[in-house]
Amino acid sequence: MTVTELLASFANPDTMHALSITDKLLAGLITTVLGMGITFAALIILQFIIAWMDKILNRQEAEAIPATATVPTTTKLPATQPEHAPDDKELVAVIASVIAMKMKTSVDNIVIKNIVKLEDVSPAWNRAGILEQMNSRF
Repeated sequence: MTVTELLASFANPDTMHALSITDKLLAGLITTVLGMGITFAALIILQFIIAWMDKILNRQEAEAIPATATVPTTTKLPATQPEHAPDDKELVAVIASVIAMKMKTSVDNIVIKNIVKLEDVSPAWNRAGILEQMNSRF
């Protein structure tokens, strides 16, 4: 009996009872391997499609972002101190320490010339998800 004949008789409930135990086990094994193989192939194809879409979408974002997302590594306080001077000094200290930690250098080696706040370009669902995650931890 060929594999196709075996699977055809395995699919029919009336003829399945006439099969021997070894034929039933073999047909079950073939069905399992065939199902797992098809699933694995579909997941591999899906992975390539997702990677391809990621490259396409990131390329479009990368072309649009460089004009707006230039972040200077050195920042400076303005010469005239606004009414929030203590907050600005704390902000400068925090930014300097983060940059120093990221660059693996001392805070003394960093000169902050200007601080520019960038507009948040993330979608609303992204911000809502982040807030939900932060609030669910407590």
